Amino acid sequence: MKVFISVDMEGISGIVDGTMVGRTQGDYEKGRSLMAQDVNAAIDGILSVGPAEITVCDAHGGMNNILPEAIRREAVLVRGRPKPQSQMAGIDPSYDACVFIGYHAKKGTRDGMLSHTYSGGSIESLHINGVEVGETAMNAGIAGYHGVPLVFVSGDVAVTREALEVNGDIEVVAVKEAISRVAAKCIHPEVAREMIMEGVARAIRKHATIAPHRVTLPVTFDIRFTDAKRADAAAFIPSAERLDGKAIRISHGDYVKVYHGFLAAVACATAFS
Repeated sequence: MKVFISVDMEGISGIVDGTMVGRTQGDYEKGRSLMAQDVNAAIDGILSVGPAEITVCDAHGGMNNILPEAIRREAVLVRGRPKPQSQMAGIDPSYDACVFIGYHAKKGTRDGMLSHTYSGGSIESLHINGVEVGETAMNAGIAGYHGVPLVFVSGDVAVTREALEVNGDIEVVAVKEAISRVAAKCIHPEVAREMIMEGVARAIRKHATIAPHRVTLPVTFDIRFTDAKRADAAAFIPSAERLDGKAIRISHGDYVKVYHGFLAAVACATAFS
């Protein structure tokens, strides 16, 4: 088995606000520790099924949150940015399954913990082929491009609903339920990690029955920014079509090329914030 794990931070067990997810915040060290432990639970779940080659991609912020010595020795860690395929850097057709740990709901989700879409300060919404999506569906599309099924997602209740909209056969584990965007009822982290381990094991056992999420081609990303200046900057990308004051469209017959155009648009928008 080869398994790819993409790990974000907002959906990690016990994390409810920005004090644990930003490098300059007071509780960041605790947050990155909780992040590593949720990842280790997923690794344990994979290895409980049998030997596996495991890649972990740090997918939050600067993408260098997980301390290399904090995760199981059986896994290879991809960290840092920028990198091709961003939150999915390292995945290719040789993998059998993909797992998302610590994911969150798309921006504006009423009951979504720390909900945003890739860049909360820059992006108001992302529509792929006319359907509004968050990072779960967007990154499942990267896995599907390579023929790899997304088989498991952990995070808050809202993101597990998003995952099941992508594919109802995915195994999900909700480690917390939002009360507001920055407050939640949290399962004890030890219990949450047991649930992640068991859920990942179930997912790996049935991975061959879960279809990859393949996006219809050619694919269109409609990116709405939080203000017009960000859209002005993103519109300099040669492949971008300006839709209105705050939105651009990027289209192509290759999903990864559009995804990389999206990354470039976000980088431009952020630089001119």
